[in-house]
Amino acid sequence: MSRNRTVALFAYVALAWGGSFVAIKIGLNALPDAPVFFASLRLLIAGIIAVPAAAILAGDGDRWLPRSRSDLLVVGFGALFITGGANALLFAGQQYVTSSVSSVLFSLNPVIATALAAFVVPEDDLSASQGVGVLLGILGVVVIAHPDPSQFGGSHAVGELFLLGAAVCVAVGSVGSQRFPADIDTVASTSWALLCGGVLLAVTAWLLGEPLTLAAAGPTFYWSLAYLAVVATAVAYVAYFSLIAEIGAARTTLVSYFVPIVTAVVSVLFLEESLTLSLVGGFALIVCGFVLANRRVIARILA
Repeated sequence: MSRNRTVALFAYVALAWGGSFVAIKIGLNALPDAPVFFASLRLLIAGIIAVPAAAILAGDGDRWLPRSRSDLLVVGFGALFITGGANALLFAGQQYVTSSVSSVLFSLNPVIATALAAFVVPEDDLSASQGVGVLLGILGVVVIAHPDPSQFGGSHAVGELFLLGAAVCVAVGSVGSQRFPADIDTVASTSWALLCGGVLLAVTAWLLGEPLTLAAAGPTFYWSLAYLAVVATAVAYVAYFSLIAEIGAARTTLVSYFVPIVTAVVSVLFLEESLTLSLVGGFALIVCGFVLANRRVIARILA
């Protein structure tokens, strides 16, 4: 892959995912009482597009179909945590906090994954620098949330907890799926996880009593849904895994820390959200935490 193509893919993923937090906020204005249903629509549409695309990319082989027990476990982990659980909590949390805060808190997931891997994967012991990195990430969250005991239980605090839960879901799904030596192609397993996660969230929305209707939705909602499902999910995931195949997972993970920057700019332009010193400072701490937690990997990248 040429350097220009790599840069283009990296930029596309950062821009697509950065704009997704703003699109979620816009869509929620039309469906304020149905965040999980909204999330399910994103995943269902993306999955319907992504599964056939995965079959085409797989060529003549059948690695796009989950066949073995390990394949099903990987898809199940992805649907329950990475796509289903994460999106449900992300959409629910964004009802109460700004797009910028949402993207920064969600970007904590690689730091959480590093800490989790130390307990789940025997060979991934947590070093001293990684431990400090995880603590810095947590401190960054505290700075952003600036918890006030008198406001515990308030909508803003609940939204932040939902978003942290979304980051934890991605970390759990990422680390957990690595435990199973699956034969299915990575793009295909993610595509199936999108589709299955969408079905799971549709059932969840029904069980929660959310109105499963788009009667109040206007053109702006449909544009935001199209952007989320196609641009920021179906196409972005293919681009993301193409990057992993070409430059490795460690380098590709760095895109997570460009996403909040894009979100901040787009949210100021389109939603007139303001940037606070605590948000910028908290994000800086999370980035420092990521660098420390992945110091050895980053050193190899820069070598």
